[in-house]
Amino acid sequence: MKKLNRIIQIIWLAVAAVAAVEGFIAYREEGGFNQRVYLMIGAFVVAIAMYTLRKRQGKTIK
Repeated sequence: MKKLNRIIQIIWLAVAAVAAVEGFIAYREEGGFNQRVYLMIGAFVVAIAMYTLRKRQGKTIK
């Protein structure tokens, strides 16, 4: 069970990294903040929150 939780943590970190890169690219290509950039920022924040939640859950899993 711990191993599965660790894999899920890594997946959430990957989602956060992809969202950060996509947001940066959208910001540069389209010349500023727009709906896509805000969506990627939101996805990044949610992914980091889920990673943190899963990390805390991992401490309680036997």
